[in-house]
Amino acid sequence: MDSPFEILSELVSKAAQNTRLKEKTKDWNKVFQFRPTDSDPFYLIIKGGEVKLEKGSAPNAVATIVMSAGDMVQLFRGQLDAVQAFFSGKLRVEGNMFEAQSLQSLIEATR
Repeated sequence: MDSPFEILSELVSKAAQNTRLKEKTKDWNKVFQFRPTDSDPFYLIIKGGEVKLEKGSAPNAVATIVMSAGDMVQLFRGQLDAVQAFFSGKLRVEGNMFEAQSLQSLIEATR
């Protein structure tokens, strides 16, 4: 099974090629933490239209996404709806919920 880090890494590569996404995120300076309950943490940095993925924990994340690695893979692939996952308890957001929603629209645009 692919790890959530690998799947998100593929999406980050696609985002780097997408001029529309670069334009949309040119004024962003945000860090999103991902904490799979059964895998190592990683985080996404979006700054000035550039997107970078790193392993580990970020102390300054605007939002932290917590869910199982399998559910995270499904979420990144578009096989699991974020809103349904949240209300069913599969997805937990720590920090700014609005920022987490902006991340979801960005992920959807890279698929």
